[in-house]
Amino acid sequence: MDNQDNVGDFFSLVPSANFGWVNDPVEVQAIVSTLPFQDFSQTPAAGFSENELPDHAYLWDFARQVTGGLLIPQNQLDVGSCVAMGCERAINYTLCAEIANGLAYEHHYMVQEAIYGLSRVEIGKKRLGRGDGSIGAWAADAVKKFGVLKRGTFLNNKYDLSKYNTSRCREWGWSGLPDDLEPEAKMYPVKEIVPVKTWLDAKKALVQGYGISVASDQGFSMRRDSNGIAKPSGNWAHQMCICGYATIGGEEYGRIDNSWGKDAHTGPVGPGEPGPEGFYAHWKTIEKMLKQNDSFAYANITGFPLRKLRWKI
Repeated sequence: MDNQDNVGDFFSLVPSANFGWVNDPVEVQAIVSTLPFQDFSQTPAAGFSENELPDHAYLWDFARQVTGGLLIPQNQLDVGSCVAMGCERAINYTLCAEIANGLAYEHHYMVQEAIYGLSRVEIGKKRLGRGDGSIGAWAADAVKKFGVLKRGTFLNNKYDLSKYNTSRCREWGWSGLPDDLEPEAKMYPVKEIVPVKTWLDAKKALVQGYGISVASDQGFSMRRDSNGIAKPSGNWAHQMCICGYATIGGEEYGRIDNSWGKDAHTGPVGPGEPGPEGFYAHWKTIEKMLKQNDSFAYANITGFPLRKLRWKI
């Protein structure tokens, strides 16, 4: 790393940023072994021909169609809740793609604190103790088994969940989602989850509107170049979201949304005009991240059907 990309520079730019992914292959496999599809390549959606893949896919274009703008940048602040953040972001992109393509859903942001608590307690059984962090597979399993909460107020204003709250995130990370909120979450289950392990499968998922949470120890520069690309740099025990890809200078790059706020990364945002909260990364780097085997695509329709979406290009 050069002086502009070292760890000290990173924390001067994002003083409250935190990590929070726990790398535990045994726990991941315990979840994956229960799934109907243990690899995206086994799903009907994998039947999308490689020759049919376009040179770019931007899930944020569906967000523009549905919300009139980009998704709001996430900021986990000083809690290691990145696993919940990346999970929620991927689900949100899937939701936007499905609404834009005719499904009669409403768009809502989801409560990351609930995903965090469910992953650590209801799925993880408090095995991580009182420290921060979670496992990608735990969060994916949580939203499938317990569902997600949409932002808002609940139970005659007993719970005001309209905004992300770090105290609540830590509290629920130890105690779990309150019992009286579980029925509210179970109204909105994620229908299916599946591991994504290769760049080709990631592209196939994205072009069919499936957001991807990506967990790894790969770090990046905080400064994007003129094409919106961030160089690999250092190590982050971190989960983020893959939400698109583009061809830049004859090479393929994936777009990654981070959860450290709109000002963490600097420089041009790159092709498709995505938000300020992320960066493009080379496909070989992303495939290396995927091969750490704790990354998932999320579907609202059971079974990851093969589908051709209506892209506005």
